[in-house]
Amino acid sequence: MSGQPPMSAQHWLKYLTAEGIVLAQTRIAGDWGVQIGGRDATFYHFVVEGTAYLKVDGVQLVEVQPGDVVLLPHGSPHLVLHSPDSEVVPLMDFLQANNGVFSPAAGATKMICGSVGIDRFMVLPAIGSLPDVVHIRESESPAADILSQLRSEVERSGVASDVIIRHLLAVLFIYVLREWSETEPARRGRWFAAMQNPHVGKALEQIHEHPSRPWSLDALASEAGLSRTVFARQFRETVGETPYAYLARWRIGIAAQLLDQTRLTLAEIAARVGYSSEYSFSRAFKQARGVSPIRARERRRVSQRLG
Repeated sequence: MSGQPPMSAQHWLKYLTAEGIVLAQTRIAGDWGVQIGGRDATFYHFVVEGTAYLKVDGVQLVEVQPGDVVLLPHGSPHLVLHSPDSEVVPLMDFLQANNGVFSPAAGATKMICGSVGIDRFMVLPAIGSLPDVVHIRESESPAADILSQLRSEVERSGVASDVIIRHLLAVLFIYVLREWSETEPARRGRWFAAMQNPHVGKALEQIHEHPSRPWSLDALASEAGLSRTVFARQFRETVGETPYAYLARWRIGIAAQLLDQTRLTLAEIAARVGYSSEYSFSRAFKQARGVSPIRARERRRVSQRLG
């Protein structure tokens, strides 16, 4: 693996933001197990000490050693267990009994569990190309430094550590996306293969870097160095959707970031993401996200005030 991500990964990754959300911290002894239902989220489980097992239908049993993280990009229903045959309880029962409880017993398992907050609408093609389970081993991962720091912070207490933990979890997830984009083609899902495709990758770079341009299929095909017909076919086969659908997805994703992070007016945001008017932008945003951009901005500000 190279020291720097390929340019085709950089022009995408630099626009992504993520947040580690901590749902549970515990040190639990004895025989235990928890059943977690499927959700439209990316789950993680990080084992600090002891051992845990992860069961997902259709996936080989995963043994999670100290310092390892398992990610479930698709939010698949799963079991987290003390041993492969442990009895399980529903998630809410487990949290009520164990969250924030740290057993002093020898041989206990200490872990932190939660989800990664990311704009799944924006990164859906990439998420869809990841496997159901991504197992990151501290003993053999280039992300060992991140995992080591994460272990250290989990063992501390206080508000500052909580902030750092969330940040490190977010960095780790972005790292996984970067790592997957650099692996051998046989391992990559079609989205990551598209990023490395010499033709489709060029068009994706232009979309990512210049969402304000009035892109047409002919213009994108020209950037890719292909005919309109061949480009449209290659794009759909590798990315999984049409160039126009992906362009709209990216524009709305960038617009959502601008709504959250700036005080730009709707007209100014519309211009930055390639819409000719505030009306056309508002209509496209509501169609994609289910709420108007004004309402989306209000919700975000309320959630920020509430912490």
